[in-house]
Amino acid sequence: MNNKTRALVQYIICTGAFLSNLSAGMFNIALVDIARDYEVPIALAQWVVTAYLLVISVLLPIMGRLGDTFGRRTVHNIGYFSFALGALCCAFAPSLGWLIAFRVLQAIGASMYQATNMALIVSVFPPEKRGKALGLISTFVAAGSMVGPSLGGLLIQWFSWRTNFWLLAGIAAIAWVSAQRLIPKDKPEASRYIDVAGAALFAASLTGLVTAVNLGSLWGWQSPAVILLLLLFASSAAGFAAWCLSSRWNGEHTAGMRPAPFIELKLFIDAGMNTGILITVVTYMAAFSSQLVLPVFLRGEMGISPAMAGFIMMGYPLALIIVSPIFGSWSDRLGSVPLLATGLLMMGGVLAALGFLNPSYPLFLLIVLIVLLGVSMGMVTSPNNSLVMGRVESEHLGLISSLLALSRNLGMMFGTAAGGALLVGGTGGGVSASLVGFRAVFIICLTLVVFSLVLLLLTVRFTKQRYRHEETMSS
Repeated sequence: MNNKTRALVQYIICTGAFLSNLSAGMFNIALVDIARDYEVPIALAQWVVTAYLLVISVLLPIMGRLGDTFGRRTVHNIGYFSFALGALCCAFAPSLGWLIAFRVLQAIGASMYQATNMALIVSVFPPEKRGKALGLISTFVAAGSMVGPSLGGLLIQWFSWRTNFWLLAGIAAIAWVSAQRLIPKDKPEASRYIDVAGAALFAASLTGLVTAVNLGSLWGWQSPAVILLLLLFASSAAGFAAWCLSSRWNGEHTAGMRPAPFIELKLFIDAGMNTGILITVVTYMAAFSSQLVLPVFLRGEMGISPAMAGFIMMGYPLALIIVSPIFGSWSDRLGSVPLLATGLLMMGGVLAALGFLNPSYPLFLLIVLIVLLGVSMGMVTSPNNSLVMGRVESEHLGLISSLLALSRNLGMMFGTAAGGALLVGGTGGGVSASLVGFRAVFIICLTLVVFSLVLLLLTVRFTKQRYRHEETMSS
């Protein structure tokens, strides 16, 4: 594959990251219109967004495993087709129930191409160019998040909320045709037994966790429904662990099939991979909780207009869009760990500075900190993805790619839940109580980021010591 074709393939694969976040952001602003057209409460219309995000999160690991089993290109391209078909059906949905059902079809498609995009990048690009290519995924994620609300609002104002689905269907259809023509065919890494029971237990545990996180702030964390969801998560997760560790997987191979659990827990013996997944969750949690808290602070405490607050907050995705490919390219030359550690250190400094928020805070300094948050996120994501994907055997690339995407989604949800809960808890006693809530968000995120940085440095140190020991023993 020549460089020009490889570049086109890169953009085709990254289009999925743009589509998913564009679709998620477009319909937050359309809920009022959807509720009015279908004559339902906005709380019910909210499931157009919630169902989409829940289904993606639950199915990501399953689609990653299917990509390893049946071929990542096949699963990825079917995802584009399913997303386009779902969007087209949404444009004609006669009722809210049908709209939500077709959004589920869209989400199934989105989970397929999200789960396999990083694995495809790794298989298409040589190691010395992987960081830059993986960094482009972060750029497209940020671009979709930034464009979604504004573009959705313009289309609703000029046409109808259904036009958003027409646009998504068109982009996805073009991406599908292009992917079919240009993404090279791949073969399954190994013949695999499909562990349906393990997949069901994993999906049940993830459903309980993701649904509880999404609905805890709405129903209350002590409500019976949320407690039952958390119990579902705990019991299913315990059952899944017991199933994966069962002696049944020690049997002989039959008919060319390798019996293996849905997720082989021995993969998580690698401390570096575990640290990378944790860093993904923590950094996305910090970024999204900040994006939730800062607009409230700008409007409520500093008296900034909604339009100006939105313009100021664009500094984060714009910085991320610009720097992600740059730092991805640097990680190819300098190595992932130095940039990753520097990015975590910068993010910690930004969160520490934001921990002193008050109404007299200089606006210019706040804008600089928002931009630096985007820069630090770009410095973390590309090297971290490259580091994790580089530690995985080829037969597990799809699964780990999907787990990284899942970690990103979980970080977003945890950040939204934490930010929302602390804001609610801190708005009952006036300005000082509000500031306590604002600052608590940043202090919690700072603590987690510092912990991640320390864990990264310890992991690097222990890995070097282990390699030296192995070299000594071999000599």
